[in-house]
Amino acid sequence: MMKKILKFFMYIALFIGSLIVFLPKESLYNFAEKELEKYQIVVSNEVRDEKILTLNVSNANLYFEGINIGKFENLSFCSYFVYTKVNLNQLSLIDSFSAFLPNPISNITLKHSILNFSKIFINSSGAFGELNAQFDIFTKTLKVELNASKIMKDSYFKSLSYMKLENGVYTYEYKL
Repeated sequence: MMKKILKFFMYIALFIGSLIVFLPKESLYNFAEKELEKYQIVVSNEVRDEKILTLNVSNANLYFEGINIGKFENLSFCSYFVYTKVNLNQLSLIDSFSAFLPNPISNITLKHSILNFSKIFINSSGAFGELNAQFDIFTKTLKVELNASKIMKDSYFKSLSYMKLENGVYTYEYKL
């Protein structure tokens, strides 16, 4: 009886492991690109490299409404059945965006877990400071907390004026 139970759990572990390894990461990336196109955001000229557990996208240009808004060095997509993580590194925006946000953005990390399936957690850091946010999938609400850097506070006060200052942290809430 104990051998059958052990065998059952081994099959379950093998199934989950196979599912993680053979997950169609490239198809998920293509789906994400199609969803972004609905908001007129296009990623182009990217180089894709699929590994066993990750998909890496490098040297891509970002376009919004047909206008080139920036470039990122690397994007990695990892999915482990119950946990998904997307990490974007070295996002450089074009000069016309420097009036709203200091360049560059060092990294942006998005995390989603089945254990807390209704929220996507977002962390970012760069010349603007550190940002923590969460997006509620059901209510389509984005809540942002920004620990602004000295550069952001001194030179980008117009961008910060859209946010509330509470205990030294700038907060913003947006409903889609």
